[in-house]
Amino acid sequence: LKINLLGTHRPEIAALINLGNAWFGVVDVVTDTVVGTATHMVGGSAGGNNGLDLAKWKDLPVVKLLLVPTVPLATVAVVCAPIVVGVLIVGIPFLLPLLLLLLSITLTIGTLSSALYFSTRQGRTKLHHLLEPMYLTFLTTHSGQRIIYDVGPRPSPQSLAKAVLPTGMIGKLITSLLIDFIGSASYLIPLLGEAFDLTWAPTSMILVGALYDDIMPNLKYVALMEELLPLTDWIPSAMLGWVREFGPGILEEWRGRVQGMKTAGRREKEALVHMMR
Repeated sequence: LKINLLGTHRPEIAALINLGNAWFGVVDVVTDTVVGTATHMVGGSAGGNNGLDLAKWKDLPVVKLLLVPTVPLATVAVVCAPIVVGVLIVGIPFLLPLLLLLLSITLTIGTLSSALYFSTRQGRTKLHHLLEPMYLTFLTTHSGQRIIYDVGPRPSPQSLAKAVLPTGMIGKLITSLLIDFIGSASYLIPLLGEAFDLTWAPTSMILVGALYDDIMPNLKYVALMEELLPLTDWIPSAMLGWVREFGPGILEEWRGRVQGMKTAGRREKEALVHMMR
């Protein structure tokens, strides 16, 4: 049985909703204007020559026309691919900052493009179908209701993380590996990586505390100090919590199976001896 407490939104949530609705309204107006203008240009007025004649465009071999720039570009890419790979392998220590910069620019452009697409009507519809089950599940949690609605004190960041993080063995394993990987990724960029640790340290403490506070309450402080102190990022603090929680059960199951195999082998041996007699 799940009960949803409904009430007035918190001021910050209401402000976000109003801001989102205003942004979506602007995007809808711009989209309708652009689509209407493009439709007018392509379709033209009835019986007039103001627009483009679609019948002429349908007869053009579009696929063949696309081959004109595609074939030489593909040829150049195939020929240059081994050279590019070789240069990257040899010069990757020197090109790493440039690659990280290009990756950051690509991720930024991709994020902005995705945000713009999901702000349109079509994008919002797809996003609604995708996120609605997760949102309803989150809303049934105690922390989710306290975040969205003004029904009590605000939840702590750790309780919020605990509401959304997985609780199963495999889910916690993947999450713990990801936390430790991000924490040790600072070794990729000397000096600058240590500055990244200063921002990742509190996040790591919150995530580790949300995952394993019931098993090891002090582990989150180990995760915090591991990220703050230099040359300690190699310590897998999140995986230590996973081993502490699930390790004994796995060992016990393994021992039970080994004991079962020994018992079965002993019985088979006794049966063979009995048959030989």
